Amino acid sequence: MKKTILITGGAGFIGSYLCEKYLKEGHKIICLDNLQTTGSTKNIERLLDNNNFKFIKHDIIRPINFSEKIDWIFNLACSGSPTSYQYNPIHTIKTNTIGVINMLELARRHQARIMQFSTSEIYGDPLTPTQSETDNGNVNPLGPRACYDEGKRCAETLFMDYYREYGADIKIIRIFNTYGPKMDINDGRAMTNFIVNALAGKDVVIYGDGSYTRSFQYIDDLLKGIDLMMNQDKFTGPVNLGNPEEVSILELARKIISLTGSKSKIVTEAKATDDPKRRCPDIGLAEEKLGWHPKISLEDGLDKTIEYFKTIELPEKRVLAFAITYYPDLGPAELALADLAKEMPDTEFHIITGKFKKDLVKYEKINNAHIYRLGLGGKFDKYFLALNGAFFARRLNKKYKFKFVWSVMSSYGALAAILFKMMFKDILLLLIFSRSEIKSRGTLRAKLASLMYRLALKRADTVMLSDISLERNLKLIEPNANFIVRQADNKSFVNQVRYTYAKLLNKQEKKLERYK
Repeated sequence: MKKTILITGGAGFIGSYLCEKYLKEGHKIICLDNLQTTGSTKNIERLLDNNNFKFIKHDIIRPINFSEKIDWIFNLACSGSPTSYQYNPIHTIKTNTIGVINMLELARRHQARIMQFSTSEIYGDPLTPTQSETDNGNVNPLGPRACYDEGKRCAETLFMDYYREYGADIKIIRIFNTYGPKMDINDGRAMTNFIVNALAGKDVVIYGDGSYTRSFQYIDDLLKGIDLMMNQDKFTGPVNLGNPEEVSILELARKIISLTGSKSKIVTEAKATDDPKRRCPDIGLAEEKLGWHPKISLEDGLDKTIEYFKTIELPEKRVLAFAITYYPDLGPAELALADLAKEMPDTEFHIITGKFKKDLVKYEKINNAHIYRLGLGGKFDKYFLALNGAFFARRLNKKYKFKFVWSVMSSYGALAAILFKMMFKDILLLLIFSRSEIKSRGTLRAKLASLMYRLALKRADTVMLSDISLERNLKLIEPNANFIVRQADNKSFVNQVRYTYAKLLNKQEKKLERYK
């Protein structure tokens, strides 16, 4: 019997595969996605001409209804990428609570079967070698990952309460690390980072000593498990879907370097906060209830995934930045830039700044940061940075072909970025204002009145602010600017810039029709 199937998060990695699978089987598919994180129109563009496929750009934290009968709902809304879900943690929690309630209510109205795509992250940092469905988990409710971990745990609670209170037809699956073609190239996770850097011949970065483990299942195995679970009439779950073959992150990095034939080196950085030491599923329940067991080996799956990544354009991994001053003199905004370069060791930073001191060299490379100091080495260097910086960047661009430029919040650096943006309109400009930077440079009123800020706000693709009062003032000058306000510590601010960088590079160009 043909069904009408609603898939939230349907433009994402797993969701788009489900759209394709059930569309091929003759079902009618309604794909819901807000396209705000790892969802991409590229994943579903070839489905748009199919009369049985409809796309709606929609965020599930807002209620939605349909006049036609919905038979099945797959709820995949909420990115599993730490870079994405930590960028806006409150929205992540809302998606897993308010959004989940909206989907459960929709299922009640339509008497539809609904599946919650939960995660191995609900186990937190596990206390046992393998994780079974009876484990209660070991999650830090106050850490930076809690918005996702606890959000998913709450979503499971809501599903079970709707089952007990209303007899809702529910399914809960707990997905362990899944990989394959169509993964978001900028999702920040180990698998994509390792493959991209290995293919580019760049350092493969491991956070920690590489001893912590994961289990990786290929997308085809997961899709089979999902289908078996959705067609079960008497089993609600939760059930683990993952590959029980455990591999250390260091071993994974070595394997990918070997399979790509890369000369990349493995380098280590500080371990991420609350990153679990082990992740390996006990799939006994899936074998018993579903007759399911993954069949594709890690080597075979990696071969297919690497071949896919060879066919797509790799991200530039290169940032052009303008700053009045830089190493060894670091102001608050310049310090954020230095921290960002450290947090993204696989990305080249080309930083154009003033020289100011005669004893400083004109060019210096510090790790992944290329520093270009312009001027004669005096206090007037900043006044010439706008023109000198823009035209120097133009020469650099012939070699490096930048796609992304970042202007630290300083008048002459910002003007250089604007002039450069005017020369190359396709380049994406991120302009950053920080509260501490404003304090260190005197009154805001004089800056707001300047023509430079008017130009900057008009030309910038995104304006990032660390103080909500700045947004109110800057909107008086340019109300249509794309403002992002984040009040956070320096590390959080760096993470937000990093995510914005990935998001701008993934900027959607194709407009999709809305479902009617």
